[in-house]
Amino acid sequence: MVGRKCHAIVPSSPPLPTLEIDDKRCPLVEIKMDGDLILDVSFRTGQDCSRSIPRDALRLLRADKIAFPSPRILYRIKSGTLAKNSEYFRLLLSPQFSEGIALAKRTEQLAESQVQPAQVEASKLPRITIVDEDFTTKTVGRENIFADLLRIVHGQEPGTKPFTTQCWTVLALMADNYDLVSSISSRYQKLVVRHKYVVTPDKAGEEILRQKILILYHLEKGPHFSAATREKIKAATYNEATGGKSNLKLQGAWWDIPYGIESEISYRRICVLRTIASIQTQFLQLYSSRDIQCRLGYDSSPSCDSFQLGEMVKFLSRKNLIFLISFLPEPPEDSNFNWLEAYTGEIDFLIEELRQCPSYQLDRNHTHCGLRTRLLPALDYIKTCMDTGLGISLTHTRGAHSRSRFISWQSPSPSTQPMRPTWIDTNSQDMSLPGDDSRCFRFALVKSQLALGVKNSNPVELFTAQSWDWNIDCKISNERLGKAFGVMR
Repeated sequence: MVGRKCHAIVPSSPPLPTLEIDDKRCPLVEIKMDGDLILDVSFRTGQDCSRSIPRDALRLLRADKIAFPSPRILYRIKSGTLAKNSEYFRLLLSPQFSEGIALAKRTEQLAESQVQPAQVEASKLPRITIVDEDFTTKTVGRENIFADLLRIVHGQEPGTKPFTTQCWTVLALMADNYDLVSSISSRYQKLVVRHKYVVTPDKAGEEILRQKILILYHLEKGPHFSAATREKIKAATYNEATGGKSNLKLQGAWWDIPYGIESEISYRRICVLRTIASIQTQFLQLYSSRDIQCRLGYDSSPSCDSFQLGEMVKFLSRKNLIFLISFLPEPPEDSNFNWLEAYTGEIDFLIEELRQCPSYQLDRNHTHCGLRTRLLPALDYIKTCMDTGLGISLTHTRGAHSRSRFISWQSPSPSTQPMRPTWIDTNSQDMSLPGDDSRCFRFALVKSQLALGVKNSNPVELFTAQSWDWNIDCKISNERLGKAFGVMR
């Protein structure tokens, strides 16, 4: 009897054999010809999918106004191979579940009849039903990647060509769903690292970068993952500027990276932006104060400060880094008023914009009095800290099924004893200046160490400080620097 067919989106290839299940002809993918088990997988495809494999399938379905298919595919596999590589399948095929009991009975019957699995027709093999809900990939045609997942576990090469970034993303997510990450990672870690991720400066590029982070988290978990997160922290953010998190449930998992990675990336980016913003904020306050900032001590020093303040405001306003707002409140419906928005551009571009600050001079006698002299060393130090410790580094615990973790900047693990910075005299009882916050970062201290050849770039202390002091003209006592620095001075 010929029944209704279960359609699947597959790359151009010879037609698959079919089996009749519940009055439906369903495609059969024979991963192993001598397999002893049939996986009967129903792929639930939501109508909110945004990607497809192959890439053009989604466009063709939308052009023809056809509902996205939810295919039912049969896969012939070896139960022992799956159980060995996946805790999910090991439990599913154990005697604790009816599927495992049915498999054991059928295997016993075949053994009694002395028939090898390769000689048994697929229709006579035990069958296990799985419903694959699409909560993470939002991809039409993911059944092709599920077949590749099974092929890899059975020691074969993927059948999908070309294997794009979207394919790697779906593979990583499905491997995580079925507890096959370790098996896939051990075989394809190098290929994942060598894969070319085309990251462009637009929303499509941000999507590729997010997918890269998700792939490397599951399949690499090393320095390449850390570098990818650093790249995302510094990169422009297009998703938040075009809809925020209101529609994240309708998008793939890479638009809201799980396991706390998404919030950590956002928090570290905010920390870096706060740190950079503190430089211009402090020097605007200093040049606006009554304290003379000009180092020459001339009668014209107050005029020099006023000149530098004016040029500073002009430069920062021209670069859209500060905004002058009248005390008169503007009505919200005023279309001519530009409401301030958080910076969503590239952090490297922001630093380069600040580095363009000219060396303004009141006259030829007033050299090195302006913002540039103080700004560049601070930006160089921030850049160094970004390059050395901005990305998320994973820590691994023993165990095949343990989840990789990282030390969050939001909630650092408490230590049993407070850590003292290296520049503090160990015999000093009072380690804080009057009125100073212990979380205040003081650039003068770090710069003094750098001048003495001491490398002390701690990104966490810099970017998570509660306040910053970028003034390098303050006097530093031997007590603050410790005995060794006192002798060297």
